[in-house]
Amino acid sequence: MTAKKTHGMSHSKEYRCWIALKNRCTNPKNIQFCDYGARGITVSEEWMKFENFFFDMGLCPKSYEIDRIDNNKGYSKENCRWTTKKTNYRNRRSSTKHKIGSEELVQQELIEKIGWSKTQFRWFKKRYGINWVLDGFKNGTLPIKTNKNIDKNDMIGKVYGKWTVLNFIYYIRGDGNRYLARCACGLEKEVMGYYLRSGKSTQCHSCAYKSQKNKPNQKKAI
Repeated sequence: MTAKKTHGMSHSKEYRCWIALKNRCTNPKNIQFCDYGARGITVSEEWMKFENFFFDMGLCPKSYEIDRIDNNKGYSKENCRWTTKKTNYRNRRSSTKHKIGSEELVQQELIEKIGWSKTQFRWFKKRYGINWVLDGFKNGTLPIKTNKNIDKNDMIGKVYGKWTVLNFIYYIRGDGNRYLARCACGLEKEVMGYYLRSGKSTQCHSCAYKSQKNKPNQKKAI
């Protein structure tokens, strides 16, 4: 009696991937079952047989892994692809996403579009809040952070809102360059450089108070 012929891929990366996805969807004892099978993520009937899975997916490219395009749907030919670990990670349910207008960006994509490092993003987010970062990204007013040396005298003489930069004062680690600036009302004050560049500071407190006070009352008459 001859042995039953198999696919001969029991030690392949594709076979191990297939076994793993089946287990997390069908085996309650699997450590990942709560995030897959218990959540309603299934394996299509055709893919319960390895030969069909391999016919649809083909060989897995080097350094790639399986990814579900829609995380709320199961494993099937229509919803799966081989993709890089980076793309797969960004497509996870647990990945932090930010809504900007009609677009939704994974946090790492947002960081790349801004041009910051992760450390810079965390610093600005912690200091000013995520809404300040998102609004600044939409309006194009976020400060540009690079490793290039910035000429501390480059801002002298420039006008930012009602401020005119008079002179460079000193540098503070973590806060950056500080400048002496004159407001349109004549008040001279020390202002942080990136407050001026980002538009976070456009005038002195006195002028800002007067502008707010002179605004028409928006409350409806009773």
